[in-house]
Amino acid sequence: MFGLEFTPSTVVVLAIVVAWAVWAVRRLWRNGMCDSHADSPRGCSGGCGGCAGCGAAARMAADMQKVVGTK
Repeated sequence: MFGLEFTPSTVVVLAIVVAWAVWAVRRLWRNGMCDSHADSPRGCSGGCGGCAGCGAAARMAADMQKVVGTK
């Protein structure tokens, strides 16, 4: 079995992955599962209540179900 070597490039890649993970968890915690640009005026307010983006996703899913159901 090979030993794990920590070269400078390995440390940089691991630091980037950890930073992305922290950013993703922070964003999920702040916005919840609604991700339609909470910083925009139409906003999400941290959840999907009144979120324009979530309604669009529901309409898209309903349209896809109609197409699948007709064939």
